Amino acid sequence: MRVYIEEYGCWLNKALTRYIEYLVRSEGAEVVGDPRGADAVIVNTCAVRADTERRILARLRELSSMGKRVAVTGCLVNVRPYSIEEAAPGASLVDPSCLDELRKFVKGEDLWLVREYRRWLRACDHTGGARYILPVQTGCTGRCGFCVEPIVRRGVSSLDLETAVGMVKRAVKLGAKEIHLTGQDVAAYGVDLGVKLTDLLRRILEEVEGDYMIRLGMMEPWMAKRIAEELAALLKDERVCKYLHLPLQSGDDEVLKRMNRRYTVAEYKALVTLFRRELCELTLVTDVVVGYPGETEAAFNNTLKVIEELAFDKVHVARYTFRPFTPAYVEGDVVPEPEKKRRSRLLSQLVAEVAARVNSKYVGRRVRALVTEDGKMPGTAIARTLTYKPVVIPEVARPGEWVEVKVTAFTPNYLVGEVVD
Repeated sequence: MRVYIEEYGCWLNKALTRYIEYLVRSEGAEVVGDPRGADAVIVNTCAVRADTERRILARLRELSSMGKRVAVTGCLVNVRPYSIEEAAPGASLVDPSCLDELRKFVKGEDLWLVREYRRWLRACDHTGGARYILPVQTGCTGRCGFCVEPIVRRGVSSLDLETAVGMVKRAVKLGAKEIHLTGQDVAAYGVDLGVKLTDLLRRILEEVEGDYMIRLGMMEPWMAKRIAEELAALLKDERVCKYLHLPLQSGDDEVLKRMNRRYTVAEYKALVTLFRRELCELTLVTDVVVGYPGETEAAFNNTLKVIEELAFDKVHVARYTFRPFTPAYVEGDVVPEPEKKRRSRLLSQLVAEVAARVNSKYVGRRVRALVTEDGKMPGTAIARTLTYKPVVIPEVARPGEWVEVKVTAFTPNYLVGEVVD
C-alpha cells in the first residue's frame, strides 16, 4: 500500500500530519510524495478561512478524479462534511480527534466519523532533521465570533506532562535542535489536567539536557495573562526563544467586544509591556482581522494606531470571511468587500513599514543563530536568532548547526547576514 499525504493549515496540523505518517508506516504502508504513484490519499484540512476551504475542495475534486481512495481529516471535516463528499464521492471522513482510526482506512476500510469529539491527543517521536514539532494541546477556552474551531474541537485536550517531557528528551537525543511546542492555544495547556504551560516548560528546562532552543506556539492573550510573570521569567533562559505570538485581532474595544474577545486594548498593551519590560529583546507576532461586522472607519483607524504604537515584528492580516456555525455568521453591519480590501491593503502597507523599521535595527549586529532549513534561493540557508528572526545566510552550515552571523541587510520579512568566526 502506497499512501500520499497532503496537509493544510497551522503548525498544529503540521505536527498531526507527522503523526498520520507514523500511523501509515506502522501499518506497513509506504508514504509517497506524489499522488499519481499512490494507492490511497489522506488530506489533512484547515477550516479557518473560506478561500482555503475553496482551495481544498478543488484539490479534493482533482484527487478524486484520479481514481484514488481518499480519506479526509482535519478541521474541515466537522464543518463541511457534505461538501467534501460532493467533491470526493465515497471519501472516508475522520474527525481530527479520531486520527488513530485512519489505521482502518489504510487496511482498506471506509469510514464516516464526523463530530465524534473524542478526548484525544497523540504525538510521535522525532524522525530526523533539526526541527521537532510537538503538539501539546488542542482546543480553546474561547468562543470568538469569527472562529469555527469550537465546532471542530470541543474543549481543551493536553498531552500529559510526563509524555511531553519524555518526547522532547528523546527528540533532543535524536538530534533535534529546534523544539516547537504547538497547539491551538498553548497558553491553555493543562487546563484539563490541572497544570500550566509554565509547569511543562520548567520541567523541560530542568530535565532535558542538550543544545536546543524552544519556540512556543500561539497564545490567546486572556490565557497568557494568567501565567505572564512566570512565563516571562522562563523566557529568560537561553534555550527559549524570545518570541511570542499573541493575537490582537482588533485595536478597537468595541470590535473586540463584538468578537467576544476576553480583553481590552489596554489590557493587551499591558501584557506586551510586561514581557518587554522583563526581556531585553522580544519578537512580537500578532493576528488582525479587518472588516469584521460592525468595524467602522474609526475602529479601523484605532487598529492602525495600535500597530504603529506596539511596533509588531510580524502581523498576519486577514480580511474577515463568513464561516458557518459562528456567531458573526448572522451579524448585521456587514463591511462591503471592496472596503475590506481597501483596509487590508492599508494595514498591510503599515505592517510592512513597521516591520522594516524593527528589522533595520539589527543591521551591523552580531547574533547567534541556529541553521534550521535550506533557503529558497540556491546556495542559501535560513538561520534563526534567539528571537526567532529568520536570517538568510550563505549555505556554509547545515541545519542543526549554530553559527555567528553579522547582519548586513534587511527586508520587512527577514534579515540578511554573513557568517563570521
